[in-house]
Amino acid sequence: MYTRKYDTIMASAIAEIINTKIQHMEDTQDFFISDFSTINNIQEYTVLFFSHTINSKFELQKYEDFDLSVFNKFRNILLITEEEIGEKLTCPCIYSKNPRLDFIKILNTFFVKQKATGIHPTAIIDSSVKLGENVSIGAHSVITGNVTIGDNTTILKNVVIDGSVSIGKKCVIKSNTTIGSEGFSFVYNEGELEHFPQIGCIVISDGVWIGSNVSIEHAALDTTFIGENTKIDDLVQIGHNTHIGKACQITAGCIICGKAVLEDGCWIAPNSVIDNDIVVGKNALVGTGSVVRNNVETNTVVAGVPAKLLRKRV
Repeated sequence: MYTRKYDTIMASAIAEIINTKIQHMEDTQDFFISDFSTINNIQEYTVLFFSHTINSKFELQKYEDFDLSVFNKFRNILLITEEEIGEKLTCPCIYSKNPRLDFIKILNTFFVKQKATGIHPTAIIDSSVKLGENVSIGAHSVITGNVTIGDNTTILKNVVIDGSVSIGKKCVIKSNTTIGSEGFSFVYNEGELEHFPQIGCIVISDGVWIGSNVSIEHAALDTTFIGENTKIDDLVQIGHNTHIGKACQITAGCIICGKAVLEDGCWIAPNSVIDNDIVVGKNALVGTGSVVRNNVETNTVVAGVPAKLLRKRV
């Protein structure tokens, strides 16, 4: 999806992007940055970050047993880190309140750009499908039915989109995902199971990221809805009539059962199950491997099988 943007960039230009200055470096010592690196494989002339904070919103931290003096062996690196860490070092540093976020900004500005792939000749697209401007569709994708896709949306290889589906602007849909699959809904009929036809629609708002091997089911009668800027990891099942709010993160292996509601800003950790009709309140965090059988209050952290309240967030 991405390709290199620049071969080199000056350290001072990087500092300007995040509106700060470089610590432990004189103005005359400006140097070029040719790549990025990690704390496990530090290289000269690279930019990297170090932080104990994994997720600033949910105050998730991990204190690694890392020898900070390793950074001081390098004179031509640019380390993005918190001030309290940087003050202990002598290598060039940029102090940041959110090093992970500022590092991402640097990568997006200087190092990566999205490839413009266009529509692959093997893609099958019905004449009824409405495409916005600059839509990219990968090889062997199949798009049929009453489908609308917004401007600057990228659809990768082997994606199937079928039925009544509206996809917003600047979305990303990774390979092997199905949007518009039939919901798993059956009714007993004298010993047999009668399928409840899923004749509703799917609405995916602007800026949504959908990972590989994700299944999103049509609503039975109304709408399966995914809110603006929500991000969905690989191997996620989104059931029929589910309503997912804005800026949620649903990580790998999760199952969101039919008619569940995730309000704005939720984080659902890997391999969790949100049961039918459950409401997860705004800015709630569901811990890894949880089974949520009861509603989750706003600004809380729950985990376990079944999930129980661990703490309330301020």
